[in-house]
Amino acid sequence: MYDVKELNVKAGKKIKLTFDNTDVMPHNLLVVKPGTADAVINAAIAMGAAGFEKGFIPASADVMHHTKLLDMGKEETLEFTLPKAGEYPFVCSFPGHGVIMRGVLKAK
Repeated sequence: MYDVKELNVKAGKKIKLTFDNTDVMPHNLLVVKPGTADAVINAAIAMGAAGFEKGFIPASADVMHHTKLLDMGKEETLEFTLPKAGEYPFVCSFPGHGVIMRGVLKAK
């Protein structure tokens, strides 16, 4: 699971988010459009073994921002702006992880 499950941010302001993978399994972090987390996770699962080549990042307009698939001890920083107020889910799209590895960016 992510150690932070909810972040409050300001819509229209730059966000700097660092994901540090401290687990032995590979993980990523995808920020997706409101209401689309399950669809994105299912699309990643449907990639099958070919998903490793693309870091289990499905080609979907619902994926707004994402890190690469990171091995243990690796980190990546994302810088982005959420366009309007709302609740933007973030998930790990590695198969099987998205059920419990999720949180939400609450933009106000």
